[in-house]
Order: sequence, then C-alpha cells, then structure tokens
Amino acid sequence: MLAALCAKTKSLIEASLQDANIRYQSVQARVKTRKKLKEKYLDPSKNYRQLEDITDLAGLRIITYYENDVDRVAEVIKREFDLDAKNSVDKRDTEPDRFGYSALNYVCRHLQKRTSDVEYKRFAGSCCEIQITSILSHAWSEMEHEWYDLKDAYPNEIKRKFSRLAALLELAESEFLGIRTSRTQFERSVAVRVEARVPNLPADAVSLRSFIEQEPIVAELDKSLAQIMGASLRENLPDSVVEERARAATLAGMAKLQDVRDSLAKYRTALPEFVRRCYGELWPKPPQGFEASKGISIFHLGLMLVGAKGADATTEYLKRFRLNPGWDVERQVAIASEAAGKYPK
Repeated sequence: MLAALCAKTKSLIEASLQDANIRYQSVQARVKTRKKLKEKYLDPSKNYRQLEDITDLAGLRIITYYENDVDRVAEVIKREFDLDAKNSVDKRDTEPDRFGYSALNYVCRHLQKRTSDVEYKRFAGSCCEIQITSILSHAWSEMEHEWYDLKDAYPNEIKRKFSRLAALLELAESEFLGIRTSRTQFERSVAVRVEARVPNLPADAVSLRSFIEQEPIVAELDKSLAQIMGASLRENLPDSVVEERARAATLAGMAKLQDVRDSLAKYRTALPEFVRRCYGELWPKPPQGFEASKGISIFHLGLMLVGAKGADATTEYLKRFRLNPGWDVERQVAIASEAAGKYPK
C-alpha cells in the first residue's frame, strides 16, 4: 500500500507543479526499507511508541534547480495537501556556521476532499514526508548519506573537509542563483531596448528572442509560412531555436536587429512567395501534425537572401544547419533570386 501511496502522490505532485508552471529537476519517491525502519524505530532518542509514530514510511523528494524555487514549490504542496505543521520542519533554518543538507520537510496527508474520490480513498489518513530541496543540496545529501551514521566517529580532519565541501556547495548555489538573477535582469533590459527600437542592437540570441515575441511582422509572416507548410506554430520558444535564428540572421548578413526588421518589411511579399514555390517545386512537405517554431520567417528569410548569392552560399547555409538537401539547389537559387529580385534593393 505504501508503494502505491508513493506512486500516486508522485504523479499528483508532478501534475500540480506542471500546472503551476514550475520547472523542476525531478520528483523521487521511496518506501523506507525494513532495515532503516528497524534502526529508526529502535533509536532511543526518537521515543517511538508505535509504528504509526514514524511519519516518513513513505517519502518523496522534490528537487528544484535553484534554491529560491523551494518556496514556490512549498506553496503548491501546502495548497494540494493537508499539512501536519507539528511534525514538519524547515531544515534550511540552521546556525550560521553550519553547512550541508538544506530542505523543507513536510509531513502531509491527502486532502479530505481528494480521499472521497475512489482512486485516493484507500490513502485516507495515511501520511507521507515530502522533502523539497535544490539539486545541489540533493547532491550533497546523496554524497554524505554513505557516511552519515559514522560521522561522529570521524577524526577532526575529515570533519573539517566535510564542512568545507558543504560550504563550497552552498557558495556555488548562491552564485548560480546570482547569475540567474543577473541573466533575467539583462534579458529584461534587452527586451525594453528591443521594444524601444534602440539603434545598433546586435541580432543575437537574447535580442532576437524579444524581437520574435514582440514584433508583429514576425507573427504575421510566421503564420503565413506555417500555413504554406501545413503546420501549426509551437507556443514555446526553446533557447536552441533562438540560437538557430540568430545564426540564420548572421549568415545572411543581418548583423543588427534593425537589419532583420528592415529585411522582413522589404520582403514581406517575396518571402511567402519564395517558400510557397520551393514547397511546390522542391522541398518535401512536413509530416502531418508538424509544429514549426516561432521565428521560422527569419530562418527562411536568411535562406532566401543567401540563395540570391548563389548555390555555394546556399549549400554552406544548409550545411551550417546540418541539412543535406536532396533537391535541386540551383533551382532553389533561381527561385530565391526571382522572388527577391522583384523588389528594389
């Protein structure tokens, strides 16, 4: 029954975190082994009187990427479970000279309204321990666990090494969090500059993300090209895709964001014509259900502009994107030249 409780609770936690749009590394679940259970029950310092006094027979650990996400996850757990505040503990609250494992440990039961459902009814009254910790703290816990029970017997030299390592991990976690905060602030500042059309912004992965998400002409042309392809547009925009769009702009000679903006406006009509003709004559149609990524217009704009320079430039462009064309590149170059050539340079 405990294994079923762990599995069901794990699925519920994962669904709840995804619904709250919280990115996490993993959710782990385990049932305490007989050996560990016996050791804990017989521990005189615990003063257990019955098996039900042990609240972590079923245990789950939610591992976040950053320490400041722990509290966000905690809010979800407090909303989705009945919290036993008396037996819950915040292990992040330690003495300033102590380093090591840091986590929120909540003892929980499923909400009464949930245990009225048939799939949760058998878990009514059963408790589990839900630990919430960051990935670096989790790593420390896994490394330390092997020697935890013998720590008091270690010589001072080994204890000092343990403390130094724990402090270094905590410092690393703080630095990662600081970098993340700085990155977010930088991206926001770039987004403001993109919106304000500040001149001479480089067409790099950071500025292009904001440009793709903000610029109406990108949305217009992306929609038009997706229709030609018989595809839908994917909502999310992965970093890897944005980096490809930046590479496409660079290869086509659009070093500044204003170059991309001007070229999209200039070839607003030519670009859909180029893509339509290539799919009609050369390119294979995407499979049914294919999702195109945002900024697809920038990739094809680069392909058209490079195509106007000739077959060698086009082949090199495709190679940079690990595309090996099985079609007539010379014909593609001709289509690109005809479509782009209809408009004054």
